[in-house]
Amino acid sequence: MTLDLPIVPSPDSHPPRDALAASAQYSDVPRIRRLLAESEFDGIVAAWPENTAYLSGFYHPDMRLLWERMHIVVWPKGGDPVYIVPAPRADNWSGRDSGSWAPEESRPFIEDIRGYAGEHDDMVAVTSAVLSELGLEGAYLGIEGRTVPFKLTNGLLRRNNRIRFGDAWPLLNAMRMVKTPTERERITATNQLTAHHLEKGLRSARVGETEIEVAARISDGLIRDGAHELTHTILGGGCRGGQWHPYPRRTELEEGMLIRSDWGVRIDGYWSDIARTAVVGKASREQRTRFDHISAVHDTVVDFLRPGIVAREVADLARREYARLGEEFRWGIVGHGIGLVVHEEPQLTVDYDDPIVEGMTMQIELGWVDPMQGYHIEDLVYVGAQETTNLTTPVGSRQIIEAGL
Repeated sequence: MTLDLPIVPSPDSHPPRDALAASAQYSDVPRIRRLLAESEFDGIVAAWPENTAYLSGFYHPDMRLLWERMHIVVWPKGGDPVYIVPAPRADNWSGRDSGSWAPEESRPFIEDIRGYAGEHDDMVAVTSAVLSELGLEGAYLGIEGRTVPFKLTNGLLRRNNRIRFGDAWPLLNAMRMVKTPTERERITATNQLTAHHLEKGLRSARVGETEIEVAARISDGLIRDGAHELTHTILGGGCRGGQWHPYPRRTELEEGMLIRSDWGVRIDGYWSDIARTAVVGKASREQRTRFDHISAVHDTVVDFLRPGIVAREVADLARREYARLGEEFRWGIVGHGIGLVVHEEPQLTVDYDDPIVEGMTMQIELGWVDPMQGYHIEDLVYVGAQETTNLTTPVGSRQIIEAGL
C-alpha cells in the first residue's frame, strides 16, 4: 500500500476568491479573511507549527524539531500576510542564497517573506519591524494563548509597549475546524495508511514476541509507505494495556493476552490517530463480548453525529449506551477533532458545549480499561451535511484482531 497524495485541490473544491487562495493548497484563505474580519483583533501573530502551516500553506518537520527557529505569520485584518522565517529558508525560496542548499520541495503561498538571522533576538526584531510597517504599533493582536512562546511576546512588548495581546486560539481553531476537500483527502489517506499498517502489524504478532518487535514492523511499514513522522506509538500487552499511554517495551506476548494500541503519524503536518485492540490467539467469549459492546457504542455515536449537535450530548449518549449494554464507562473521552492538531476542538466530553460543524474531520475513540487489560477503538470520521461517515472502518466490518491465526 503506497500513499500517493494530491498536491492540487480536488475537483469538488470551490474556485478561489482571491489571489492568495489561488496558490493555497490546503488553507481556506477566504475563511481566514472572513473570520479575522469578524473578530475583535486587528491582526494575528502566530508561531506554532499547526497554525503557521494553515496560515501559510507551508509545513516542514524541522519546525517542530528546532523550536528556537520560529516560523511566524503576521496577518493584519483586511490586509495580506507576512511570513517571517530563518534567513536560509527565505533566501532559498527567493533564489538569493549562495547555492549551498538545494531547492526545497514546497513553499508557502504567502508572497511577502522576510528572513531573520540566527536563533536569538533578530526574529523578534524583524517581527516588530513588520508590525510597524503594517501600522500595528498600537494594535490589539491575537496570539496563541495555548502555546505562544514567551520569547516572542515579551520581545515585542519590550520594543513597543503599546501593543495589546489577546488569546486567538479559539479563532485559529475555528479557522482550521472546517476542512477543505484537499485537507480531507490528506487526512483520510494518512489515517487509512495508519489503520492498514497497525492492523497488519497486530495480526502478525506471535506468542513469545516482544511488544517492541511488533511495534518495529508497524513503524517500518508506515515509513516505507510515506509517513514523514511517527508521532505516537502506544502499544501494551496484558496489564500494560491498562496503563494510560503504554509505549512498547520488551514485554513478551502470551497466549490470550490483550494488546491495546494507539498509533499516529504526520504527513505534511497532518495527523493520524488510530487505535486497535488485538488478542494473541483466539479471543475468549468475555473478550469478544466486551469488544463487541464497545464497537456497537462506537457505531451508535458515529450514526448520532450531525451538524449542530453539542459535544456534551455525544458524550452523554456514549455513557448511556455503555450502561444499556451492561458496561461501566471506564474511559475519559468519546472523540475529538483532528487535522494539523491531533486533538482539535471540540473534545467530545461532558465539559464541552461546542456544536459539531459540517466539514469537520473527527476521531471517535472509545475503550475500557482496568489494572489488568485495555480495549481501545479509534477511527476517523467525516461530518457531512446529512450524515457522518467512518473513513477507516466501514460499518459492520469491525472485529477484534486475533493475532497469529
